[in-house]
Amino acid sequence: MNASLLPDTTRTPLRAALARPAARLRKTQRPGRQRGIAAIEFALLAPPLLVIVLGMAQFGWLLGNYVMVANATSSAARYFASQRGNSTPYSTTKTQVTTAASYLVTGNLSITTYVNGTQCTTDTECATALSTAAGDPATVTVTYSSFSPLFKGTLAGLVGMPASLNSTMIERVQ
Repeated sequence: MNASLLPDTTRTPLRAALARPAARLRKTQRPGRQRGIAAIEFALLAPPLLVIVLGMAQFGWLLGNYVMVANATSSAARYFASQRGNSTPYSTTKTQVTTAASYLVTGNLSITTYVNGTQCTTDTECATALSTAAGDPATVTVTYSSFSPLFKGTLAGLVGMPASLNSTMIERVQ
């Protein structure tokens, strides 16, 4: 059989019309032309991803500092509640706070102590209050003022980080 007598199925008008857009598509999908698209995608996605990563670091810094303040408060409250009969309960409790929160700036730590709801701010006041307070609540509040965010500036203002961290613990006087 003669091949010239068979119909040419390779070049029909429909097939030729479908081949033209595919050829145009292949021309626009050269590897060199994708570089600009990747740069635009990176430019659009990098800032939100950076904000998310920095926000996670900021929150981690805040959480770490709060855990240190809470642990120092817990340690100080247990210590303060056991100081009945001691002549220097306030100053030794303050020392306990600064020892337990040694990674924080100790100058920014303030301590407030209460025995049965009455604040005591000196060793004499605390010793007198503790001497008759067996079984009553002893409260210790530690405030870490001037909490400095890891990243200062606009990002810190956007997320509303606190200016101070507070923790209060209550124990029964032994």
